[in-house]
Amino acid sequence: MSIRIPDEKRKKLKAIASLEGKSMSGLVAELIDEYVNEAMDRLGEEHDLAEIMKVSEPSFSEWDNEEDEVYNDL
Repeated sequence: MSIRIPDEKRKKLKAIASLEGKSMSGLVAELIDEYVNEAMDRLGEEHDLAEIMKVSEPSFSEWDNEEDEVYNDL
């Protein structure tokens, strides 16, 4: 994955990673893990996770057909 961030933020991130003895990708991965964990906790408190997952259900409705039932047992 590649992302673009403003040069000033990139420079700060690179400096922090260097000071902590980490690579930029390692630091970003660590920050993403922290964010995901915090978001899951926050969303878990605000909403039932099952309700959140139901939001995506309509996206998969086209897969719910008799022709594809054969794959359910694989």
